[in-house]
Amino acid sequence: MQRGRYEDARKALQRLMNQYPDSELVTTARLGTAKALYLDKRYDEARAEYQRFLELHPQHERADEAHYYLGMAYVRAADSPDRDQTHTKKGLEQFELLVRQMPDSQFAPDSRQRVATARRKLAEKDLYVGRFYFDRGNYAAAAGRFKSLLADYNAAGFDDQALYFLGESLWRLEQRDEARAAFQRLIQEDSQSEWAVPAANRLEIALVRMGPRKPKGPGTMERMRKALQETWVELSETLRSYQIFP
Repeated sequence: MQRGRYEDARKALQRLMNQYPDSELVTTARLGTAKALYLDKRYDEARAEYQRFLELHPQHERADEAHYYLGMAYVRAADSPDRDQTHTKKGLEQFELLVRQMPDSQFAPDSRQRVATARRKLAEKDLYVGRFYFDRGNYAAAAGRFKSLLADYNAAGFDDQALYFLGESLWRLEQRDEARAAFQRLIQEDSQSEWAVPAANRLEIALVRMGPRKPKGPGTMERMRKALQETWVELSETLRSYQIFP
């Protein structure tokens, strides 16, 4: 579907809503308008339409679809991890809500994957900021950020780095007992990590590696596969032209 045709579809749906405001089709047309804006990559406008739909029809049978695409409209507009992650957080909220309240929805499986991806991105943001503070000698601020990562985004793929740099930050703040606890936790939870070696050195103990290396989230090939899959989904939607409704 070419961009002009998305706009044509949106205008046609808007005319329907204006001319027949009491029609039972208005609800579906409102959702179709939001979808047309989303497919046209007009994410700010799409978010506004989906939010409006959910405000007016929170219990609608297609509310799951609205929550899903509202979340997608947020994450599609999100910046890289070194930038502000407000959109990622808001997208995560929608996916978590859908999974929690509508676990049988057709959108739930992909939403669960989106939750994991968003949590990893937010954890990466905290790690980036924590390292920024650490590298500049602001160890108190760094420790706070690493603690936040471990509390909010544990098991997102960065626990080992967060624990190591938390320990180092606390060590340099002369909080040695807390630092040792962070290093010990790192070694106990992920002895295969590259960060377990310097942690063991700090504790002046011999490192005994136990078990397989913990997975660190999707690798390069997996991310490429996911990106290609998403591109194909969007292309398929485009090829369906005016099929705004399911």
